[in-house]
Amino acid sequence: MSLARLIAFAMPALPVAAFQLPFVIIVPNFYAETLGLSLATVGILNFAVRAIDAILDPFIGYGADHIRPRWGRRRTWFAVAAIPMTLGALMVFNPFPAIDVSNTWFWAGWFFLWSAMLSVGYTALSLSHQSWAAELSPSYYGRNRMFAAREVMIVVGTLIATGLPFVLSKLGYHGDRPVLVALSILVGVATPLFVFLTVTTVPEPREATNHPLNFIGGLKGMAANKPFRRLLAAFALSYMANGMAAALLIYFVRDYVRGDEQTQRLFLLLYFLFGVLSTPLWLWVARRTSKHRAWCIAMMVACAVIVFSPFIGHHQIGDASIWAFGIIVSIAGSAVGADLMLPPSMQADVIDVDTARSGEQHTGFYFAIWALATKLALAVALGLSLVVLGYFAGFKVDRHDRIDTQTQLHQIQTVGAPEAPATLPRVPADPNATPAQNHKVARKAAPIEQTPVALWTLAILYAWVPVVLKMLSVLLIWNFPIGANEQARLREEIEAHMRERQSGTTG
Repeated sequence: MSLARLIAFAMPALPVAAFQLPFVIIVPNFYAETLGLSLATVGILNFAVRAIDAILDPFIGYGADHIRPRWGRRRTWFAVAAIPMTLGALMVFNPFPAIDVSNTWFWAGWFFLWSAMLSVGYTALSLSHQSWAAELSPSYYGRNRMFAAREVMIVVGTLIATGLPFVLSKLGYHGDRPVLVALSILVGVATPLFVFLTVTTVPEPREATNHPLNFIGGLKGMAANKPFRRLLAAFALSYMANGMAAALLIYFVRDYVRGDEQTQRLFLLLYFLFGVLSTPLWLWVARRTSKHRAWCIAMMVACAVIVFSPFIGHHQIGDASIWAFGIIVSIAGSAVGADLMLPPSMQADVIDVDTARSGEQHTGFYFAIWALATKLALAVALGLSLVVLGYFAGFKVDRHDRIDTQTQLHQIQTVGAPEAPATLPRVPADPNATPAQNHKVARKAAPIEQTPVALWTLAILYAWVPVVLKMLSVLLIWNFPIGANEQARLREEIEAHMRERQSGTTG
């Protein structure tokens, strides 16, 4: 495939990725702090949305393989899925400000409904895109190129989402709402445009089967596919680790490292910038070793630095902790290129095991089961981490927790006023603002005082639990049985089956 066509194929991943990280990190925080939902409620709703989405995954995957529109399986599903995904993103990122923010039941329903539409649409689009990539390139290293292009666009989209708050703040727009509005505009415009470009320039892949696919037979084939089960378990563990770290990053930087909002955005920018810059490195490592060994090395590099995160932070307030965590984030981010690119490429290889054995091509079905397991893993990661942190550790997320009483709020004075309470910062009063506005500014500037139990729970959930999960994944995947030679043998069997079927048809 030419470079121009490869870029056209990968481009839709950019706007899709632009809302993925904010959906996990910014949206829960926005609905908790601005719209009044509790952190635990957001975690439970996230779990419910992803659980429902996961139930639908096998049926979406089966339909993507089984239904053959005239325009092609992959292209048609890819184009249609973009519609509910884009609409869901627009609505969940743009809650109407005219609605009473105290109506938490309304916002809970709003979040659940549009998040579900967003997730289901994303599932259909993503598995169509991945199946398309797996079928366009049948070779072991060629699949690395296909998925690398897609994952580079994912990281670039994430970088755009990460850098957008900096740009908006320079233009005078602060807070989460302007970021979410800008991202929704990006998704609403770029997604239809890039999807149209892809489906009109990239061909439909050649099918390895031409007879109806069997749902039960497909499940039995997966159950008998040992490399698939092994890879799926390893990736689910790794994805659970990534989900926990992503969901807790804002709180870890804010309350443990004591970084401000700009520092939080900077860390995200560093993480994904190093991720996209490291992609050529991991392509080289995978070619020199294998996909599975390169992925394991990347995970071990990330674990080697993340494990030290709890030893910096709240007891080292100042620039030292900021710089130390910045180094950790940068090194861990250098592994994200492998973490995003290599597992889907390996997934395409394990599908060849089933295709060679059964003579049927269940690519979409396999990626749907893959999506099901990883979404359940993410749901467990988000639900468990947020519920444990909010309910059991007493972690405070709402800015109203920054002050003890309303009486303290009315005692805020200008800089140097001796009667200002010690628990609140001394904020200069704006002579052009109302007392209520000055009170709001001071309240927002006040630090959240977390208990030691809450802080250590945060550190353990952010760093050590993900490290354990990642190392379990390494143990599962280090001696993975499918390398370049085995995958080439499988492709020879598949091509032989296709030639036999074609000769039988012509005869």
